[in-house]
Amino acid sequence: MHIREQREKHPQRRAVPAGFADSTWSALAAPHDHEVDLFDPASLHDLPAPAQRLLSRALPANVALSPLVRLDMDGEIKLGGRWFGFTAQQILRAGIGFVWAPVVGGRILRFTGADALGLDGAQIEFKLHGLIPVMRASGTDVHRSAQGRLAAETVAWLPQALTPQAGARWVGIDDERAVVTISAAGTDVDVQVAIDDDGQIRWIGLDRWNSAAKPPAFASFGGSVNSTHTAPNGVCIAGRGAVGWDWHTPAEADGVFFHYSVTAADFSPTVDSGATTRAAASLGSSRSVSFSV
Repeated sequence: MHIREQREKHPQRRAVPAGFADSTWSALAAPHDHEVDLFDPASLHDLPAPAQRLLSRALPANVALSPLVRLDMDGEIKLGGRWFGFTAQQILRAGIGFVWAPVVGGRILRFTGADALGLDGAQIEFKLHGLIPVMRASGTDVHRSAQGRLAAETVAWLPQALTPQAGARWVGIDDERAVVTISAAGTDVDVQVAIDDDGQIRWIGLDRWNSAAKPPAFASFGGSVNSTHTAPNGVCIAGRGAVGWDWHTPAEADGVFFHYSVTAADFSPTVDSGATTRAAASLGSSRSVSFSV
């Protein structure tokens, strides 16, 4: 399936569901008192070659090492064996959490809700047409899975957090691959990254807790990156790609469930006027499906 084209340059803002997701978004967006460092290219000198290529391409000299990004994206998600188009907004704060707020489907099947991780834990909640509950999950397994997602998406969309200045630790594997260890909501996560000669991420892989498995367990998880998105401040992030379970196994093709295309990225520390003007999430079918990315 191909990612459908974005129909609006600036999609209409929608309200994130009140409650956990809304309060988590507000907490993640709140300004911090400490000053933000500026990126120093000299800090990369002792890193493995793949990490140097990635960060040299991704970060202009003296750009603010913001720990926060807000994203607009669109794409397709596979639910219950069917592909549904979505548009979404997301906020992600390095080491702390995220809120992913998509609108999936159309007039016949339209689901609203959010997938969120913050200081108060992780929760997934979705409703059919904003009225009928079809999914609500929280607890230890959901939190552990969300930690892996936070780590993977930090690598994809917040390169400032991958610098030695931000505390990231890199170990080289070969001329193409390296492993970065970053903090993700109270735990350290190792993420393997493959980087081409131009410094663009080719793929990301890690062992992520699969809360939907029976029983829940760590499983191979990852995604490909097919293009770069450049933000207004010159920071380059993963622009388009695919994500799935069973990464780098014979079942990889069947495990892909998510295609995305980033349409906007904002690293500014300015807080929007009110956390309730966010994109709402909607997903798939009321049958038994997994709503977590």
